[in-house]
Amino acid sequence: MSKGLASLAGVGDAELKDALEEANLPVLLAIIEQFQGNASSLVEGQLPSMASIAGDEKMSEEVCSAVRSTAFELLKSVRDGGVGLAEKLTTSDMARAASFCIGGKLEDEFVPMMLEDMGFTDSALDRIGWSSTDRPTSADNFKVIIIGSGLSGIAAAIHLERLGIPYTLFEKNPAVGGTWYENNYPDCGVDTPNHFYSYSFAPNDDWAAYYSKRDELFKYITNVAEKFEVTPNIQFSSEVVSASYNESTHQWEVEVKTADGQLELHKSNVVIGAVGQVNRPAIPEFPGADTFSGEQFHSTYWPSDFDPAGKRIGIIGTGASAMQFAPAIASEAGEISIFQRTPHWIRMLPDYHYEVSDGKKWLLRHVPFYRNWYRMRLYWSYGDTLLETLKVDSEWPHQDRSINALNDRFRQTYVNNIETALQGRKDLIEKVVPQYPLFAKRMLIDNHWCDMLLRDNVELLTTGVESVDENGIVGADGSYTEVDTIIYATGFNALKFLWPISIVGRDNRSLSDEWGDDARAYLGMTAPMFPNFFVMYGPNTNLAHGGSIFFHAECQARYITQCVVKMIETGSSEMETRSESFESYTNAVDQEHAKLIWNNTAVGEWFKNSAGRVVGVTPWRLVDYWHMTHEPNWSDYVWNTPMGHESDKTQFGAG
Repeated sequence: MSKGLASLAGVGDAELKDALEEANLPVLLAIIEQFQGNASSLVEGQLPSMASIAGDEKMSEEVCSAVRSTAFELLKSVRDGGVGLAEKLTTSDMARAASFCIGGKLEDEFVPMMLEDMGFTDSALDRIGWSSTDRPTSADNFKVIIIGSGLSGIAAAIHLERLGIPYTLFEKNPAVGGTWYENNYPDCGVDTPNHFYSYSFAPNDDWAAYYSKRDELFKYITNVAEKFEVTPNIQFSSEVVSASYNESTHQWEVEVKTADGQLELHKSNVVIGAVGQVNRPAIPEFPGADTFSGEQFHSTYWPSDFDPAGKRIGIIGTGASAMQFAPAIASEAGEISIFQRTPHWIRMLPDYHYEVSDGKKWLLRHVPFYRNWYRMRLYWSYGDTLLETLKVDSEWPHQDRSINALNDRFRQTYVNNIETALQGRKDLIEKVVPQYPLFAKRMLIDNHWCDMLLRDNVELLTTGVESVDENGIVGADGSYTEVDTIIYATGFNALKFLWPISIVGRDNRSLSDEWGDDARAYLGMTAPMFPNFFVMYGPNTNLAHGGSIFFHAECQARYITQCVVKMIETGSSEMETRSESFESYTNAVDQEHAKLIWNNTAVGEWFKNSAGRVVGVTPWRLVDYWHMTHEPNWSDYVWNTPMGHESDKTQFGAG
């Protein structure tokens, strides 16, 4: 509960009153309800809105004043010892207080998840442990290898570290952070609020911005790795080349290429592949690109000494990275020509550029449970509530532009906002506003993109790229654009899971051959014929409707750790997904996707394979996945254990 117990010790009345002027009122209401149970008498039926982070536009000035005044008196009493801190919340207490935080009813299915994520019950770090109080000595001889030190790999390492389970984490880069280490282009940042885009067990009260940039995120991940003492177990500048399962020893043999080019062989009982989906850039092979005389690079490989001043720059792609870096260099560049294949829906979000005030940071640090309820409010704003707009209504008559009535209303709002941002410029509006339904592709937050398009030195081209020659880019329509520099903002090989690592399982099965571009995994983590092997951020686990990858990383780290503990305590040499469990789950994924926008629009996107199957993103709400992964169903696996255990099994393979 330490993450909720902020301190008001030594805080004066004037300081407290001033700070509450900056407080998020729905959060204060939840705290008042948590301690006193009288929040309803303050709002007089005027529940806060979810339309903004502030959430107070539906409440009168009198109600807002009453909320602050009541919170002031309550917190003074907490400070002075008149009101004790109830560290635990019952289910009914949680649901009641949450209604004021989110402006509506919290359904029962969300309660246990939110209690855990907010810290009102034990987190996975506190909850997962050994059956007995003592760590079994058999853990000494059990070894786990983790591949990758991004958000998922660090989460897995922290769980194993806490339990004293031996592990080594191999990282191809010289530092932790994954994508937040590798990407360092101008204005690189996150599009999910930081106070939610972070580990639940490692809150940060000092974010400089609500949507922080790369350097701050990289620093946060580095600090977490050091705080939880996983860094000593990381072998940096060491790239895993292959992992092969030895059926006779029931171990994985992992080949690692070190910084000096040498190959090392490491053995482990379990391998966790945590390399992510956005770590291998996709660079188109345009004819003639090798003859280009100027500088060309992918945004992930942004040169530290690149100076855009006065240059004619061709940017290929208009996805998330281009949306961030292009406006950042437009004022310095001589000319920018942007080659757009497909437009993206753009979300206008004013607080995207807001810094977190000292007063807001004070509240997070000092007011008991403020950070907990604030995190929940962000979850509700950026989590599961959006999914209803993504379900296809087969009777909706305007399938070409939207998929249901709610989706259509949202679309019109977005169109209006884009038209306003582009100052009514019809030539640009026609290029920028997508014709396909809202949310069919990744939503992008406007990083002054529309302002950039209005500049005289910026041109948006909707022709495809045919080829490149020594001096420029040839468009598919025969047009020619002379450029000095080409920047590829063309995304990643996201469907090549674990590529280019060679993973070979039982019966010499190659995982890349088994998957091709149609990767499938039980819960996105395991597959038959690959015992003791787990994938994090695997097939159908990326989030497209909202949420935070930290959330999924924690769900998966918790699940995998429980599996490792089970193997150690039962003396199991193998656990392998049953084929029937695997098939049932992957069929359920496809059936759920059949109802959703990504499967029902013609828009090509990175998360679809060559056959049109949705492979990359999840069809589940966050709360669904939390329940699916919170406690493993041991019968979904075949076990190889010593005689005498009730889970004795010897038959593997087809299950």
